[in-house]
Amino acid sequence: MCLFHLDLLNIIMIGLAKELPEHDETYELHRLLGALLSRELTVDEKLDIIGKEYDIPLEENFRKDISTMCNLSQGVKEEGIAIGRAEGEAGLITKMYKNGLSIELIASATDKTTEEATKKKDDSDSDSDNKEETTKKEADKKETESKEETKQPVEETAVQKKKSKKWIGIVAAVVAVILLAYGGVAIYYQSHFLNHTYINNSDCSNMTATEVAAIMDQQSQQYSLQILGRDENGVQEEIGTITASEIGMYWVDTLNAAQELLDRQNEFLWIEMLWSTQNHDVVQGVSYDADKLQEQLAQMPALQNKNMIAPEDAYISEYSEKNKNYEIIPETMGIELNNNLVEEVVSTAIMQGDTTVDLEEQGCYETAKITAEDAALVKACDTMNKWVSAQITYDWNGNKVVVDGDTIHEWIQTDNKDPQLDEEAIEEFVAEQAKEYDTYGKKRKFTTVQGIELTLPSGAYGWKTDREEEVKELTASIEKGENIDKEPVYSSKGAQKGSDDIGNSYVEIDLTNQHLYLFQNGSIVLETDFVSGNMSKAGCMTPPGVFGLTYKTKNAVLRGADYETPVNYWMPFNGNVGMHDATWRGSFGGTIYLTSGSHGCVNLPLNMAAAIYEYVSTGFPVVCYYY
Repeated sequence: MCLFHLDLLNIIMIGLAKELPEHDETYELHRLLGALLSRELTVDEKLDIIGKEYDIPLEENFRKDISTMCNLSQGVKEEGIAIGRAEGEAGLITKMYKNGLSIELIASATDKTTEEATKKKDDSDSDSDNKEETTKKEADKKETESKEETKQPVEETAVQKKKSKKWIGIVAAVVAVILLAYGGVAIYYQSHFLNHTYINNSDCSNMTATEVAAIMDQQSQQYSLQILGRDENGVQEEIGTITASEIGMYWVDTLNAAQELLDRQNEFLWIEMLWSTQNHDVVQGVSYDADKLQEQLAQMPALQNKNMIAPEDAYISEYSEKNKNYEIIPETMGIELNNNLVEEVVSTAIMQGDTTVDLEEQGCYETAKITAEDAALVKACDTMNKWVSAQITYDWNGNKVVVDGDTIHEWIQTDNKDPQLDEEAIEEFVAEQAKEYDTYGKKRKFTTVQGIELTLPSGAYGWKTDREEEVKELTASIEKGENIDKEPVYSSKGAQKGSDDIGNSYVEIDLTNQHLYLFQNGSIVLETDFVSGNMSKAGCMTPPGVFGLTYKTKNAVLRGADYETPVNYWMPFNGNVGMHDATWRGSFGGTIYLTSGSHGCVNLPLNMAAAIYEYVSTGFPVVCYYY
């Protein structure tokens, strides 16, 4: 590779070993140059060899020049830069001239005319004259002081002086040549990239900006973008590739980019770059055809609606009769892409010079709105599982009725967020059980004391569920997840559970025969005649049926539309119809009731009324019948 015009110089090749040769007259020049150019020796070590072995006086100015040359890997970089930029071309030309090079040779090496080179030398000389006068005075002063402090122990011999002059000339010549060569190479690298320069991983050593721009243009045409996605299981896969040619893409203004990079380079670092490397990543402005990009994306199967699978939200499962619970079914990922976002992400990647883009990382896939970890979903599932864990075992008028998850789950309404118990469904359940097991208001069979089996009309007696209150209690038990045994809430109860709820303790009133029997634990404990409601008077007949004693009290006053009668014992069982004493009557039983009966009550002798009063209590069965 041609760094500068080699035909301007006569080149002498001197082979220098890596290891410094021993001090020997045969290899004196090799040892001197080897010491000057060694990268292993320090500046002081090199100056020590020059001064002691070659008898070269190490004056300050000379020491400075030698120091610069002796450490090309560092001193040339630092001093060369300082000389090249502080003194400029004028300083370099002056130094070349002082070291014996002709103006013509200097002008050729620096790409200047002889007139330009002469002017720069003269400008530098005028500045340096003043500096030299001052420097000379300081040097004379130091020399005087040195002589006063120390006397030269031994006078140099004529041979030593001659030898010293010889080596001074050699070193001066070497310094001049090296400076000339160094400066010439630096000038070359003002328009070329330094050695071992890489741009976007391409070797651009010793290239011009135009050459590098051509490489960058070529790089842009080799550009491709790999588009990554995923499958339904979340496994990464390639879904397509976009190339520069497919979308008409190119880098904008590569020449200016290369020139700007070249302008920032320090040409005086060329010697360091002989063994160093630097890489520049240049991202240029990009131009491409947006319509062509859309066409390329539209052709990719993964971006076609027919191939997309929408994600599914997490949700609560159906009730499991096997496990007696609910569980959360996790969301599904799907492979549904947001095409508008894909185009935006891909466009950005192209503009940034990216070679890959991951649509998953860029959030281009549609995602489930509700995940398995959703707080509301988890809370709802926990609530529902609490409800179906409840178990309420009823004793419903002697019948076992179990309410557990198998029933409760049918009463749960949910949108996966806010589960509710279906109040209407619970009300319907309670109503069904009441209809099935309540005896209140139902006809029932009854066997009279005479052994006659009768079907009695419904009456105000028996088991009656308080439906409203029971709905409240059942709902509360479910919400608490209770495991309990209970009876429903009753507004009316029978003497015993079952369809035959009268039991074996009751008042049997034979309206046909006008005779009353009081049973206690299956045995008749008293009986008596009575007078019931007047059969000949409308609205006064005593109604048949099974009833429960409403209450009992003493010394009551019975009032009607045309009467006001005090009694000692009052025991109502059917509204205003009841049993009481009738002291105004002289006889009871027979057929009195047919024409001269009561307003509907059962009139009793005083002593019988008193006796019955002691046996009965609220709810005590009262059976009235005709046959």
